[in-house]
Amino acid sequence: MSFTVPASPQGEPQAADPDAWQEPDISVPVSVIGDTAEVMALVAELIDRDGVIRERIEALLDAKGAEPGPAADWMITSVGRLARRAEAILAYEGMACDRGLARYWRRPAWRQGG
Repeated sequence: MSFTVPASPQGEPQAADPDAWQEPDISVPVSVIGDTAEVMALVAELIDRDGVIRERIEALLDAKGAEPGPAADWMITSVGRLARRAEAILAYEGMACDRGLARYWRRPAWRQGG
């Protein structure tokens, strides 16, 4: 199943200006948005828990020619924001999808005897 992601949701400043450039609408499978939201939320949680990750992000972005501090701030903030936005799109459409991580959850071991 897929649905169209609106280019400019109501209430955003560019929605009020008909001459403003807007991104085109696209059709995206629900599973893609759900998986994206889940993976990005896990990455955001990982970044929050491990200070070494920020250093590695800064090193990566520095190697790509960016100012490491501000670029890392942008990337780290964007990961959480994009995860929340993808989840909000699904919630707005009233859709839920299987969580990818759920298929890897440990199941309680069945024991014989007692």
